[in-house]
Amino acid sequence: MTSTKENILIVDDNYDMLALLQRHLKNFNYHTYKASSVHEALEVLKFTPIDLLITDLNMPEINGIELLRYAEEHYPTMPKLVISGMPSIDNAVNAIKSGALDYLTKPFTSSELYNAIQTSLEKTRNIVKTTPSDIIASEHNYAGIVGKSEQFKKLVELINRVKNNKVNVLIEGESGTGKELIAKAIHSKGNRHKMPFISVNCGGIPESLMESELFGYIKGAFTGANESRLGLFQAAAGGTIFLDEIGTAPVSVQTRLLRVLQEKEITRIGAVHSEKLDVRIISATNSNLYQMVLNGTFREDLYYRINVVNIKTTPLRERREDILPLVENFLQKYGNEYGKPDIKIDTKVLEILLRYNWPGNIRELENIIQRMIIMSDERITIENIPDELKYHIPDPNTIFKSLKEYEKDHILKILAAVDNNKSKAAKILQIDRKTLNQKIS
Repeated sequence: MTSTKENILIVDDNYDMLALLQRHLKNFNYHTYKASSVHEALEVLKFTPIDLLITDLNMPEINGIELLRYAEEHYPTMPKLVISGMPSIDNAVNAIKSGALDYLTKPFTSSELYNAIQTSLEKTRNIVKTTPSDIIASEHNYAGIVGKSEQFKKLVELINRVKNNKVNVLIEGESGTGKELIAKAIHSKGNRHKMPFISVNCGGIPESLMESELFGYIKGAFTGANESRLGLFQAAAGGTIFLDEIGTAPVSVQTRLLRVLQEKEITRIGAVHSEKLDVRIISATNSNLYQMVLNGTFREDLYYRINVVNIKTTPLRERREDILPLVENFLQKYGNEYGKPDIKIDTKVLEILLRYNWPGNIRELENIIQRMIIMSDERITIENIPDELKYHIPDPNTIFKSLKEYEKDHILKILAAVDNNKSKAAKILQIDRKTLNQKIS
C-alpha cells in the first residue's frame, strides 16, 4: 500500500484512537496531523494544506458534525471521512449531508480504512490546492506575520535561522504581540512542518491536571484513570510543542520539564519505563522569567534550558510602520469574512490608528478592525472609531499645578461668583481688600 504523501488530518478526542490511526496512516505512507478537539483541528486547517479530513463524530464541546459543516463551507474541495464508535442511521445521514464522502464504523480493519481513504481522495486528487500562504498575497506577510518595519525584517531573519534546528526557543513579550504566531511560523517554515504543532496554554490548565495533560498516564495511575492516555508531549512527537505562559507552570511541572529536556525522554504518570521523545520545544511568556529566577519562583536550570535562542517581540507602539500593513491585512481578512470584501477606510481613521498607543498590541488592533467593519457599511469613517481611540481633553483633576496656580484659579472663581465685587470676594477668601488687590495685580 503506497500513496503520494498526501496530508491527512485525524480528529478524535481518544488519544489511543489517534495513535492507532496514525500508525495505520504511517504504514500507508501518508503524512498525518492529529487533533484531539475541533478547536485544535481548526488551528491545523488554518495554517496547513490538508488533503483529507478524518473525524470522529462524538466529541465534547463541539462535535464532528459541526467540524464537517465548517470544513464544507471553508474548504469545499477537501474530502471528509467520518469514523464513529456509535453508529446510527441518523448520524450517517447527517454526516453525508454535512459533506462527508464516507462513513466508517469502529472497529474497522486496516484494509477498510485504506479503501475508504483511497475512495475519498480519488474524487479530489486532481484539484489544485491553495496553501495558506497564497490566501493573502502580500510582500509584507511571512507565514501570517505581517509588517514592514526593521523589527519585522529582523524577526523573519531570526525565524529563518532557527526553523530547521531542534534548538529550544523562548519567545518573550507583551500580550498581544503575536508570540504564538511566531512559534507557528518557526514550525510551518521548518523541516518539521509535516509533523504536529501542539499549542499548550500553561496558564489555562488547572495545576492538578497539568502533569497528566502534558505527560500522559497509564491505567490505574490515580483515581479516575480508567484507561491509559497519551499526553500532549507524545501528541507532538516528531513536531513542535508550544508552551505558552511557561512562567505559570508549577514547580512540580518545571522539574519534569527539565528532565524531558535533559534526557530527551518522558515517563507517563504511573509508568515504570520511560519513552524516548523527539520534539522541538518553543516556550513563551509575557512575564520577566529572569526576575522570577532571581525571586526563586522559576527554576534557574530550566530557564537556561528553554532559553537557548531568545526572541523578544516588539510592542506595536514601537513599530508603527507595521500598523498600516496590519490594517490592510485585517481589512482583507474580515472584509471577506463579514461579506464586505471591497470595504474602504478613510484617511482620518488611519491617522487615528497611527496615533493610538495600542496597549493591547496587535490583538487589540485586530479586534478594533473587526468591530469597525461590522459597524460600518461600504466605508469605515471616523464615526466608526471606538471612543477610547479618539482624542480626549485631559481631566483638570489629573493635572498637577503649583500652589500659586491653584490660588489664582480659586480667586478668579470667587470673583466671578460675586460679580467681581472685591469686598465680597475678600470676605469669602478671609483676606483684606488690600491683599486681594495685590494678588489680582
